[in-house]
Amino acid sequence: MNYVPLVEDYTIRKQTDPHIEDVTNPMVVEQTSKDSSQEELDEYQSLAEAALEKVKGEYEELGEIYNILLIGSDTREQFDSGRSDTMILISINRQQKRIVATSFLRDLYVKLPQRGYDKINAAYAWGGVEMLLDTLEYNFSLHIDKYISVDFLSFVKVVDILGGIDVDVQEDELFWCNQYIHASNLLLGEPEYSDYLEKADGSFQHLSGKQALAYSRFRYVGNGDFTRTERQRKVINIIFEKMKKISPKTLIELLDSILPMVTTNIPTGEFLEIIAILPEMSRYDIVSWSVPDDNYKYLTIDGVSSIGIDFNHYIDKIYKYMYGDIGEIQTK
Repeated sequence: MNYVPLVEDYTIRKQTDPHIEDVTNPMVVEQTSKDSSQEELDEYQSLAEAALEKVKGEYEELGEIYNILLIGSDTREQFDSGRSDTMILISINRQQKRIVATSFLRDLYVKLPQRGYDKINAAYAWGGVEMLLDTLEYNFSLHIDKYISVDFLSFVKVVDILGGIDVDVQEDELFWCNQYIHASNLLLGEPEYSDYLEKADGSFQHLSGKQALAYSRFRYVGNGDFTRTERQRKVINIIFEKMKKISPKTLIELLDSILPMVTTNIPTGEFLEIIAILPEMSRYDIVSWSVPDDNYKYLTIDGVSSIGIDFNHYIDKIYKYMYGDIGEIQTK
């Protein structure tokens, strides 16, 4: 495994590298309203701080949850750093036999320790995985000390090793899928127009790693990043379902190929313990959702749109999904 432990006294970078979303086209400029007033931003930050004070220590006596942050970064070889394009918290509650997959949208406006308020995906660019974990802990009162980080090109290899996945690609998703396949071709040095999807009508198609990556990345169809993170969680669930059906021997062969491609601070022995309970976890209830889901507002800072939330509401909802009655939450 590519084992990289967390650094307690990590360094904050003096500057970050440019964030490039698509190497084939200019970044899509989102139309935003005029900048939010300073009064609105001050009120938002004040309410955020008050929410944290209110919940501090409230959940410390609850049962043990095993939290792993799954990070998909947009790091490229020519860059020193990237932003965390995908942030999904995997919370395993063995007592209630439940796995909760919580996506944190990358445009969330939160407080970055040592830097102040910014989009949450900037934390990874400024201070790596350590700063991202600190940011989630500070803003959502979460204890997360384990992570698994996969860059985009490694994700491609993982899906290909599994033999591809079957996904129902919609007609309005075809154009952007092919745009992102084109981007991957340029990065990988492969024929520029190879592996394009020829059609999309809502039926299931067998996608290669490159095609699955493209399907997971764009946010220009549906409700922006909300729809994009839905697709990401769907792809992860498909991968999980596929892994449940392979033999122990094939699983070990798969891990031998995959583990060198990921970066994690989970020690080998602990990782083997997780693998050992995979048959048990395959029968768990799986909850998939995002922060935010339906309670948010847009803030505009220097012409750039961010997502503001009610921290009281979402801290409470996160913990209820982890420990409480799921049916009660989902019917509200």
